[in-house]
Parts: sequence; structure tokens; C-alpha cells
Amino acid sequence: MNIDAFIETDDRTPAFHCKYYHDPERWNEASPKIKSEINALPWSDYIKYLSEDGTLSTGLNALPNDAGGLYLFFIQGQTLPSSEMYLAYVGRALYTDSENIQKRVRRYLWESTDIKGRPKIKRLFRHWKNYLYVKFCYTKDNKLIDDGEKTIIRAILPPFNSDLPDKIEYKDPIKAF
Repeated sequence: MNIDAFIETDDRTPAFHCKYYHDPERWNEASPKIKSEINALPWSDYIKYLSEDGTLSTGLNALPNDAGGLYLFFIQGQTLPSSEMYLAYVGRALYTDSENIQKRVRRYLWESTDIKGRPKIKRLFRHWKNYLYVKFCYTKDNKLIDDGEKTIIRAILPPFNSDLPDKIEYKDPIKAF
């Protein structure tokens, strides 16, 4: 049976559809300086977001409360867990007197159930909350945090990010005929 025919007749499968973009040229076009700075940051291993009982994982205690940083939400597939990690969302937490990366990442659980929460975040948690993992890096350099988030989002276009930071220049389409 053709996969597309199965998907069209299955009621449940389309609810789990996520677009995935990977355009290496966008990353290659980014400033070598910012790419180097992003890669030099102290990136964590993957941390499961929720425990089996639906509460925040104790692994999130590794997130510092005295720095800002970048964080990435991944959906880990269950068929081949060591091979299936889908980047779903890229976020940032600036470092201020009232904000840090630990606070920001922890708020997603609350936001996923809040009536005023972002629809894409609510969908991410509705379908994949038990399969969400976080990877993060930390720094107190707020400019690097802003520039790093923009660069990663531009290169990958994660499906659960709603807004493109700044403006991506697209070329005008060329008519075929």
C-alpha cells in the first residue's frame, strides 16, 4: 500500500505531522563568528523534560539559575530512539535580574496548559510531552543569546517556532514559462 494512501485514510496520523526543513546553505550563510560562538558554548546532553508522573524531570536542575542561554526542544522518536531526534523548537532566555534559563525552560509546562498559551506550544505538549527532551547552553552574553537564537531558527525553521527573527531574504520566484 502506498504510504500517502494510508495517511489519507488514517484519522490519527495527520495530527502528528510536523514539517522538517534542513537547508544547510542558511547555516553556511551565517556569520562565521556567530557560528563559532554558538558551537563554543557549553552545550548540555539531552535531558528528558518530564518524569513518568508528568512533573518536571529532576534533570532540569542542571539548568543554571545564574545565566541565560539557548535551549532546544527535541521530540525523541520511539522506533529507533538513538536515531530519531527531531528539533521542534528553539528558544532563548536572556539573563536579567528576574530571568534566567532555568526559569524560562520550566515555564513551558505551565504554558502548555494555560488557556492563553501559544497554540504551537500547546500542540507540542499535547502530542509529544512524554517524548520531549531539552538540550541547552548557557551564557551571560545577551547579545550572543539573541544572535544565536536568530541564527539557529533561520537555518532550521523549527516547526513549533511561530516567528522568524528579523527578516530572511527570499529570492523572487522565476517563472517557468
